[in-house]
Amino acid sequence: MKKILLIDDTVQILEELKDILEMENYEIVTSSSAEEGLSQIVLEIPDLIITDIQMSGISGLELVRNLRSYDGYKDIPVVILTANVSRANVKEAKSLNMQGFLKKPCSIEELLTMVNRAIN
Repeated sequence: MKKILLIDDTVQILEELKDILEMENYEIVTSSSAEEGLSQIVLEIPDLIITDIQMSGISGLELVRNLRSYDGYKDIPVVILTANVSRANVKEAKSLNMQGFLKKPCSIEELLTMVNRAIN
C-alpha cells in the first residue's frame, strides 16, 4: 500500500483529503505543520507528499527545499495543494522538481489524477 504524507495547517482540509485518499486505498499520514511534516518524513518515508505552501512556521516550499538537500529524501515526489497560486510559487515549485501544483479548492478528480500521476 502506497503511503502519502499530507501537510496542511487546516485540520478540516487534512481530514477531507485523508478520507478521499483512504477510499482509494492509500495509507495516509497527516501533519499540521511543515516542521512536524519533516519529522514524519524521517519516521514514515512516504511515497508521496502533498503540502500546502502557506503555513505558520516554515512554508511548504521551504520544507521541499530542505527535503531536496538530503540524498535519502530528495526523490520523494511532492504535490503542492494551495490557494496561493502565484507565478513566483509555480516557478519555484518547478525549480524544486515537484510533480504537481493544484489550486484549492480542487475537484476530487483533479486530486486523484495528480496523485496517481505522481505516485505511479
